[in-house]
Amino acid sequence: MNEPISLSEKLYLLGIHPEKGGIISASSSVLSLVLSGAFLLELYRNGNIKFENKRVVLLTTKTNNETHRYFLEKMSAFKSPQKISIWINKIKFKNKMVYSEVQNGLVDKRIIRMKKKRFLFFKWKSPILIDRSYVYHLVDDVKSWISNGTSDEENLILLSFIRPGRLHYRLYSDKNKRKSADEKLKNLSINNPVSKEVQDAIRAAQAVAASVAVSATFSAGH
Repeated sequence: MNEPISLSEKLYLLGIHPEKGGIISASSSVLSLVLSGAFLLELYRNGNIKFENKRVVLLTTKTNNETHRYFLEKMSAFKSPQKISIWINKIKFKNKMVYSEVQNGLVDKRIIRMKKKRFLFFKWKSPILIDRSYVYHLVDDVKSWISNGTSDEENLILLSFIRPGRLHYRLYSDKNKRKSADEKLKNLSINNPVSKEVQDAIRAAQAVAASVAVSATFSAGH
């Protein structure tokens, strides 16, 4: 497997249960929204957009990714740049499209397969890891970045989505280690060395995921 793995694909892989497959329960309600936020940051990392004054500025619609192209063409229809929060929500409403893009990309790279499942009248497909070695290396890398820090912008962006996606529950089974990692990630969200413009985009995406996580927690308790 020599093809590059995108930011959203890495986050999706971190949400898969390593043995049973499927998305871990801690992340199931928020992962699709985290992927929507990560998707916007991919457009930035690919040079299609930039962030100015908490707005998304379109630079080019050139891309080989059909789902990227869909959103870039939507952006090109506006005469003036729209707020980051507006685009986060527009992508959120198309999160099934983003989810399918991520899943299909990982299937094509032969890192996962989608297993058909059924319960009563309900049918769905669940991700199963094929290339476990890649995922184990990814997990080790992410843990290292959390513990020792990293200066790479894409790595910093990925770490910014770990807490909103509740992916630290997948990374750390030990409660004390998870608590320590949670504190480090919380500190990173305050002192993230990425540019202010990128930080604005990350915070807008985090806010969407956080609002859903709070709603899910409230519903579970009532």
